[in-house]
Amino acid sequence: MSILKNITALAATTALAGVAGLGFTAPAGAAQSGEESGASHPAVIHPDGYEPGSVVARGYCKGWVYTKKKNGHWFAKGVMSSSGGGYSWHCLMYIERKHGSGRYVAVSGEHRAAGETVSTGYYWDDKGYKVRICVQNIDWRDQYHCGKGV
Repeated sequence: MSILKNITALAATTALAGVAGLGFTAPAGAAQSGEESGASHPAVIHPDGYEPGSVVARGYCKGWVYTKKKNGHWFAKGVMSSSGGGYSWHCLMYIERKHGSGRYVAVSGEHRAAGETVSTGYYWDDKGYKVRICVQNIDWRDQYHCGKGV
């Protein structure tokens, strides 16, 4: 099995295992009633699960966004893997979110990994919002690099 398939499978397992115990909350001012549910939207915002367009990699530090729909609303989390090549890489990540044409703002805390896969909690990512992951390879003395918003 390729490393990408291993990472994708691990991300799916991690996300599914963590969904039941996570609290989902909407940002202040976000619609909380049924008018924002998937049933009233003519098109799906994005599919459940791994978002391949969101991937950002810095050496063996690789992050992506994972999405989930709960109670008719979309949520997203960042997932990062930091191993490969027989070495545990030291990586940092966080996720940012923007609304409409606004700028991206950090919504999660910084998460550190060394030879493991870690994830943020889920954050509001419904209509009009985009979430992206930012990854830093500490071993490279790197700066943060952010993926595409989804």
